[in-house]
Amino acid sequence: MKTIVISGLGLIGSSIARIMKQADPAIEIIGCDPDDDSAQFLLTQRVIDRRLTFAAAVPLADIIVLAGPVSVIIEQIRKLAVMPLKDNVLVTDVGSSKVTIMDAAQLLIDNQIAFLGGHPMAGSHESGSQSGRINLFAGATYFLVSGSQTRNQLSEFQRLMAPAKVRWTEIAANDHDQLVSELSHVPHVIATTLVNTVAKSVKNNQIGLQAAAGGFKDTTRIAASDPTMWTAILLSNGGEICKELEDFKAQLTQFEAAIRRGDRQEIFETLKKSTADSSVS
Repeated sequence: MKTIVISGLGLIGSSIARIMKQADPAIEIIGCDPDDDSAQFLLTQRVIDRRLTFAAAVPLADIIVLAGPVSVIIEQIRKLAVMPLKDNVLVTDVGSSKVTIMDAAQLLIDNQIAFLGGHPMAGSHESGSQSGRINLFAGATYFLVSGSQTRNQLSEFQRLMAPAKVRWTEIAANDHDQLVSELSHVPHVIATTLVNTVAKSVKNNQIGLQAAAGGFKDTTRIAASDPTMWTAILLSNGGEICKELEDFKAQLTQFEAAIRRGDRQEIFETLKKSTADSSVS
């Protein structure tokens, strides 16, 4: 019987547990999480079979999935490098930045421990083990950053993740971090800033609350995501995010200047360009 250890039983980790159980009900899933309620819920639902401490669980594992914040993933990689593990264990992660994780994973690779970087490009404004679901990643890109995994280890991991119905995409760590900065991290910063800018006036304005819909809700929905998780994400990819924010601020200043001087043509061309660019997605 294959044993899977999942460290971090929040939205992503609990979804992976559900996915793997559906793929192969015969596997044993051991969960590691400091939150008693999360672990107990998944035990009651029979999503995980046992709950152990990280130190007690990982020597039993054939596959270890690190599903905590990036800072925790890096800390756990360092621990794994000096812990007794099965000879053919595969360690993988779901962190949303890859350069720092792959740098840390070199400790495992140097010790002939197989590592595969991963990041499913999906999530929700909801959080916690009760929000996890089998179809959370359906149709989404699941980035893979090749490390020291064998072909058989990769195939087995993908077999266990088959019910997720993801699009597997190989990418270099640097390219990944730049791309997710543009597509996910910077949009979250912008949405958060927009909500914080208008929250006070809208909150105290009943008409505004009733009128808030459409574009505003679409733009700000992601700002409702878990602040603990997003603090870790933004700190883990700060360099790329700040580069993109500098470019964003320059374009925003230019757009503001066109509005201030009533430059109809520049406003129109800016809006026209965004319409053309958005049609690519």
